[in-house]
Amino acid sequence: MKRFIAIMMTMILVSGIASAQKDTLKVLAIGNSFSVDAVEQNLFQIADERGYVFIIGNLYIGGCSLERHYNNSVSGEGAYSYRKISADGVLRKTENFPLEAALKEEKWDVITMQQASHYSGFAETYEPYLTDLIKYVRKYQPEAKLYWHQTWAYALDSTHPNFPNYDNDQQKMYSLIMKCSRKASFEHGMGIIPCGSTIQNLRMLGMESELTRDGYHLSYKLGRYAAALTWFCKLTGENLEKVHYRPEGVGLSDSILAQIAAASAVSHPYKTSVSIKTK
Repeated sequence: MKRFIAIMMTMILVSGIASAQKDTLKVLAIGNSFSVDAVEQNLFQIADERGYVFIIGNLYIGGCSLERHYNNSVSGEGAYSYRKISADGVLRKTENFPLEAALKEEKWDVITMQQASHYSGFAETYEPYLTDLIKYVRKYQPEAKLYWHQTWAYALDSTHPNFPNYDNDQQKMYSLIMKCSRKASFEHGMGIIPCGSTIQNLRMLGMESELTRDGYHLSYKLGRYAAALTWFCKLTGENLEKVHYRPEGVGLSDSILAQIAAASAVSHPYKTSVSIKTK
């Protein structure tokens, strides 16, 4: 009898662990190329290593603003490249996809929104589009948790045509993005995924050229990895020190700095919170 009880307890424990390791989180980003940078490369792999199953949908239009997302919701236009990572980890793309269809496709646990990077620091570009877009999303997904994807400031030497709107000043752009993302998150009760502060933290750690590939999109290796860590940490609450996954081309020391930068940003989403010079 004792042996039978011990076997049953072991089976229950193993079953519980398996269940915990198969937690599924369904995430939909209403985004643009900055959401491509953040969720399509490393997020699934990080989650998988930690025992989660992430289903990730990304509604992509390059440079898409809140105004355009809202207009698409009104028109019903199939304007998006719908890029979905299913539970098997494979990314599949469907063109000419409407917003409504993506909202109806899954019972999404998390839905994120963001502003086009060049407008992210200007509060007047957010409304009434964000309010109306949220109402539209809630019509189809009343129980999903909403998050604001905070974008990042451009590189110091960025040649983006809209960087002059920030006086070609990275710190000015960062500060304005922080004000706007805080306002959007607070006024609409949205969680915040602070990729902007993660990237700025890494810059404070002495990294600049390693983080972007063209002055505004994230680098294929370290930049995208840091953003994915930020999403994973915020959405799961996990300690990033437990993450061992790193993409090819990201060294161990850089991966540790990315983890520090992301964890610090999640704790302090609207300011830089690391300052140790490493290079």
